[in-house]
Amino acid sequence: MEISEKTTFTLFVAIGVITSVTFHWVLSLFFARKSKNYFLYDLWQLWPDSQPFLKAQWPFIAAATAGATWAQLQPTIEESNQPEVLFTRTLILFGPTVISWILMLFFVSYLAEPKYPGRVATIGIQALLLYIIADNLILAVSLSGLLFFVAPALILTVRNCLFLPVYATNGHKPLSAIRQSWALTAHKYWIVSRYMGIPIILSTSTTMSHLLLAEVLGGDGQLAVKNLPLSVVCVVLFQLANLFIGGFLYKLYDRLTTTEEST
Repeated sequence: MEISEKTTFTLFVAIGVITSVTFHWVLSLFFARKSKNYFLYDLWQLWPDSQPFLKAQWPFIAAATAGATWAQLQPTIEESNQPEVLFTRTLILFGPTVISWILMLFFVSYLAEPKYPGRVATIGIQALLLYIIADNLILAVSLSGLLFFVAPALILTVRNCLFLPVYATNGHKPLSAIRQSWALTAHKYWIVSRYMGIPIILSTSTTMSHLLLAEVLGGDGQLAVKNLPLSVVCVVLFQLANLFIGGFLYKLYDRLTTTEEST
């Protein structure tokens, strides 16, 4: 199989992003070495805390996985000029992503339920739309930092990382959630970077693998069918990684707010 220039570029970008994120985490181990790290403790707590939610919501996770896998089996957009094919592929491609956003918001609200009761019941269409729009804007701003090398993108990502848990627990107010995320991460940049280092590396790796696999298989239907199990595994890992990133963000948010309240 001949590797296209686009695929080579995607592979180069994937390796560069994963390497940069890993190096950033290694730096955080040095700069935050004097502060206590609760990551392993929260890791063991997150799995049992998540099981009831995963058991209840597995149909939605399965639907998102099936949709994303099917999207990889379709012809690339460049190879199809038929409007109906383009519309179907766009729907299949973005449908699972929307489901992922919905699951993330409900998952974090579910984890926050013991401390912030009733938050799940307050999630409506408006809250979901505001979250999706705000999260996309934050992502776009963070990625724009790549235009000025990697460091600005990492800084913006770390400072905005608590947007989701703040939004889920404090009345679904996007601007207020962004301001509070910046306030909570002020003077704690390396502590936050160290705590979220491994989850972000794993999430970045699964995301890049997902994009690279879609790029490689997108133009070859027979190859895509032959590699269907690999596609399914990659998509499942991508969905679960996103969920657990949300879980770790809530755990971190809970620790930072508890520390502020005790000081």
